[in-house]
Amino acid sequence: MKVVGLLSGGKDSCYNLIHCVQQGHELVALATLAPPGSKDELDSYMYQTVGHDAVHLVAEAMQLPLYRRVIKGTAINQCSEYGSRTASSSSTSEDETEDLYHLLLDVKSHHPDVEAVSVGAILSNYQRVRVEHVALRPEISLTPLTFLWQRSQSELYAEMLDAGLVSILIKVAGIGLDERDLGKTLGQMQGKLERLSAMYGAHVCGEGGEYETLTIDSPLFRRRIEVGQTETVVHSDSGFGSVSYLRLKNARLVEKVEKQKQGGWARTPPLLDDVGRRMLKAVQSRAGSSKEEDLSEAVNGLQLDEAGIDLPTPSIRRKGRYVVLSNITGLSSTSTTPEDQVKTAFATIQHLLSSSALGLEHITHINLFLRTQTLFARINSIYRTLFGVSPPTRACVALPSLPPNCDL
Repeated sequence: MKVVGLLSGGKDSCYNLIHCVQQGHELVALATLAPPGSKDELDSYMYQTVGHDAVHLVAEAMQLPLYRRVIKGTAINQCSEYGSRTASSSSTSEDETEDLYHLLLDVKSHHPDVEAVSVGAILSNYQRVRVEHVALRPEISLTPLTFLWQRSQSELYAEMLDAGLVSILIKVAGIGLDERDLGKTLGQMQGKLERLSAMYGAHVCGEGGEYETLTIDSPLFRRRIEVGQTETVVHSDSGFGSVSYLRLKNARLVEKVEKQKQGGWARTPPLLDDVGRRMLKAVQSRAGSSKEEDLSEAVNGLQLDEAGIDLPTPSIRRKGRYVVLSNITGLSSTSTTPEDQVKTAFATIQHLLSSSALGLEHITHINLFLRTQTLFARINSIYRTLFGVSPPTRACVALPSLPPNCDL
């Protein structure tokens, strides 16, 4: 896919871009949000702004166009959710989240074929739900690519170093860190950050706001950034930890020497964690096979006799505090396409829920069975419009034994 990268200039946004390229995506543009006027730092819940005066050098180093917008909003909506749980695209007009919307809208106007957005989020659910809320709006319609999401921070940190990413600390705000750590590289700080994590529970990757970084070299950089003269600004000081940052005076791009050009690449984590691998092994064992292909053949062999099959009758029943709906299909005399069948199925669901004074926003989980996973994109194009923020969890399973002409 063609990708726009959300760029703070820090290690996370730059490392996620490496993953994007390694997975075969094409970077076409970068986008950043900056503080207004002469401010270096904003008390933002969403964006890193310190180091904004060097972000353009990161873009130039990658030879990509940079789209910049000034942050005008503030953190008005500080809830864990952003927007409505219904399908309406409600938002908070003066919230800083909407600055991201206008930024991506500008990118889309110049690159209408962009399909995805790179996001370096690791642990912040607050940030994730807001980026997704903006990216998935119909007029933006970008797939978020978050390869770092909920990874082990110690593993990520080590992988960044192995990949040849060079980032320096440009802000410190955590216990055990002070202005003497500013300007040091991730490699120089690794031991200290691991010790602070063991002693105080500090986040190795700075996910608790302990520090922020500027990337000065990367495998994606054609040239590297030379920091040059800096000024240390002490924002506050205390016995536990000071808040200070670097103001970059004359950073510039310089040519890489041959040794610096030999950067590595990101390590691709396995698709399944330990629990997932054990579950797959158990399923394969139950199917009497240790091979995925054999398991697939076993499932495909469960085809029903197409003669005389009656569709199940939709049912609704109470199970403790929950209302359970089952046997919902999308087949009707007018529903001939997968898209039509989604609409028909959810019309049935809404009708059944209304009898209990409930709506789609009250659904907590859906088991969705498809005739084949090749239909997923078509079915999901309608499904995704039916829910707002925090949609119900969903298990989507290919089930070739569905009745004839029934796609879900």
